[in-house]
Amino acid sequence: MKTGIVLMVLLLGGCGGTPASYHSEREIPEGPGLLTGEDGVYQYRR
Repeated sequence: MKTGIVLMVLLLGGCGGTPASYHSEREIPEGPGLLTGEDGVYQYRR
């Protein structure tokens, strides 16, 4: 009985976080990447 109550409290407590931002698989996320550098934009350098 006590284990069930503890599990319920833990499950309900996990709902109190901040919402996650959603990004579609087809969209490129903003920010730095492997080829973009700190600006988040690809720059061709000679």
